[in-house]
Amino acid sequence: MSVIPGSDAQANIEDQQQELIAVPETSPSGVSRRSLLGRAGILTTAGVAAPLLASVAHAHTKDEDDERSSDGNDYSDFYRDDQYGTLHAKTLRKKSYKARIKAAELEYDVDIPPHPNNGDEARYANKIGTSTKGLKHDANGHVDPESYASFLKALQTRKHEDFEKIILGGTAKLADPQGPLTTALEGVSNAQLAIPVAARLDSAALAAEHIEIYWQALLRDVPFEDYKTGTGNELVQAAVAELNRLPEYRGPKVNGKVTPETLFRSTALYVDYKADRSGKKGKYVVPPETLKGPYISQFLLRPVPAWGTFPAQAQLRPIQTVGESFGTTFDEWLKIRNGISTGRNISTEPGRRHIINGRDLAWLARSSGPTYLHALQILLAAPVAGNPLAGGIGAPLNPANPYVNSKTQSSGSSFSSGFIQGLLALAGPLAIKTSYYQNWFVDRRLRPEDYGGLVHKVLAKGASYPVHRDVLESDAVARTFAANGSYLLPLANNTGAPTHPGYPSGATISAATPVTLLKAFFDENYVIPNPVQVDPADPTRLIPWEGEPLTVGGELNKLVNNVGFGRNFNGFHTRADISASHALGEALAISLLRDQRFTYNETFEGYTFTRFDGTKVTV
Repeated sequence: MSVIPGSDAQANIEDQQQELIAVPETSPSGVSRRSLLGRAGILTTAGVAAPLLASVAHAHTKDEDDERSSDGNDYSDFYRDDQYGTLHAKTLRKKSYKARIKAAELEYDVDIPPHPNNGDEARYANKIGTSTKGLKHDANGHVDPESYASFLKALQTRKHEDFEKIILGGTAKLADPQGPLTTALEGVSNAQLAIPVAARLDSAALAAEHIEIYWQALLRDVPFEDYKTGTGNELVQAAVAELNRLPEYRGPKVNGKVTPETLFRSTALYVDYKADRSGKKGKYVVPPETLKGPYISQFLLRPVPAWGTFPAQAQLRPIQTVGESFGTTFDEWLKIRNGISTGRNISTEPGRRHIINGRDLAWLARSSGPTYLHALQILLAAPVAGNPLAGGIGAPLNPANPYVNSKTQSSGSSFSSGFIQGLLALAGPLAIKTSYYQNWFVDRRLRPEDYGGLVHKVLAKGASYPVHRDVLESDAVARTFAANGSYLLPLANNTGAPTHPGYPSGATISAATPVTLLKAFFDENYVIPNPVQVDPADPTRLIPWEGEPLTVGGELNKLVNNVGFGRNFNGFHTRADISASHALGEALAISLLRDQRFTYNETFEGYTFTRFDGTKVTV
């Protein structure tokens, strides 16, 4: 495995503000890392690297201008128009071939970064720090050794037949452990992107992450409208007070303090190679403009224009019953852990409304697949005069788009809305595979529901587990016991979390990847006209937002966190899972955009946009 030495290439990478990707010394064709970075820069327009790849061999050995076909006949007249000259059909074929070679070569030249894990799997023989959901467990919730051995064997051999022999605890199937082993024809491979090492089971950092999740469960039915300075909501006040007492809490702050306005807002987590080249340390940042405006992104509030029809209120959701929770008895918790049905279903109340609280956001985040195509429609459609909610926002394209200022052409293929729609659809499965590589093959970290089980057994049953005292002495955990009679984490979903490890979040990287593509395609600085918020007096209505201006980039950034923390309101993930997925999805999207560069005929200097860490990048 290649590592990242203190070389000139590494300095170049840091200068380009891309700390998740590095490049090897040489590629199979002999292109050097130094020359590739020196001439192109890994995140600048990839087309400038094309001359470096001219020596790549290909299967077609005929001269590029030879018009004679393989059957010996000359079909040059077939490709010729006497008035306008030769149409180079064969040239286009060769260009397509070369584009694939150049993109593949550039992606191969992206180094494999370090993939350290937190050591918990080896540290604890009973695997209490490892995700084992769906496997077979004993009466205490410890994984059955034979079941775990069958699981580990499949991961090690990577054979389909061994995955089919994994011993499960119930009927719930494991979530796609073979997916990360597949390859793709676009973007870097799953192993070429990295996230910081996960916090250890016994750490104060992991305790702080879970204290925040306990507060999210307690605040699930509290309106986001109450997350404001001077709030009279005692639970919001108590959450802010406890999170401020935790030195390892990594949520956003104002002047060093958690406030109601920063509660459960965005952070992104990058590998900090400058601080530690082993890839173990992370750096938390607040994505630009995510502390502005309503908690919910405009892209989850505004109606979605629907191809020539009156836009529907697509963000109105069924209302899950207030106060409902799952997994708060040990018997139900154990069934969920084994992948056995609890016999209970999620109940809903009559009516529909906009997203007003964590329970509503949790509902959306369980199935947020079309959200990014909805965002695209909102961005593309023009506003309707006199009716700000009857159209979209008419966001301008990125100024670098070669058709923005063309006097003679419009685009129907490359650089068009159809082009970006295709990339958005492509991003989904690639994002999941990238996330699952980390989940299954790097750091099989336990889920919040697993951690809550350890907390419960320590406090209620006197068990001895190495969880940090901060969570055992937590106000949120004590309030959870008072409300439910156990210290188990109350879940909003009847089956609990998905059956794959929790770090990072597949749903969030599936948001961060398309959002990065949208930030590249549109003018992220465009101020959204007629912004809205939910009417506090009637959550079926939207009313104008009259606060500070909201931009496309800021509200897209906010959308990623809304989806991610919707998963957290379910009890599926912690902040680190969501934050690391921001950077992971962004890096994947950049590689997809970089590959496309070789396909264009237009003069194109590259998309410039803002990363989640606030730095600019050109691709």
